[in-house]
Amino acid sequence: MTQEITRSTFESEAGRLRPTLLRVAASIIGPDEAQDVVQETFLKLWFLRDRLSEYSCIDAPARVIARNLSLNVLRRRNTSPVDCTSLPNIACEDSDNSLSDELLSAIAALPDTEQAVLRMKHLEDMETEEIAMLIHSTPGAVRTALSRARHRIRELYKPQK
Repeated sequence: MTQEITRSTFESEAGRLRPTLLRVAASIIGPDEAQDVVQETFLKLWFLRDRLSEYSCIDAPARVIARNLSLNVLRRRNTSPVDCTSLPNIACEDSDNSLSDELLSAIAALPDTEQAVLRMKHLEDMETEEIAMLIHSTPGAVRTALSRARHRIRELYKPQK
């Protein structure tokens, strides 16, 4: 059976680890949010205190937790919702456009992000990297949104059984 770490031991370890964890977090997300990540790391470590005695030193699990929390912050930054009002007007009003009203209605019914990336990719002929820069996202996230949008549109045109 493992022994739980006492509060005084935890506080002294936290004081020793704080500068290291701040460097880990700041190197990933910058100094502004590093303090929050370190606080959350200490909360997680506190809830794991009954299992921390299994480690000869809590530095490794603390660094892993801080790193993972920092990466989560980074992911949340990159997957923020798209503000469609700031995107260029990409409405499909060209007279030579062969898209049916039904298809345009289906596109309009998509969630904002999927609608925006689908229109930019297929109606404005933008590259995935351009779209990612424009919506402050990653090319992978844009490809995922495109895939989901195409899937939803395909579902509407599938023959009913």
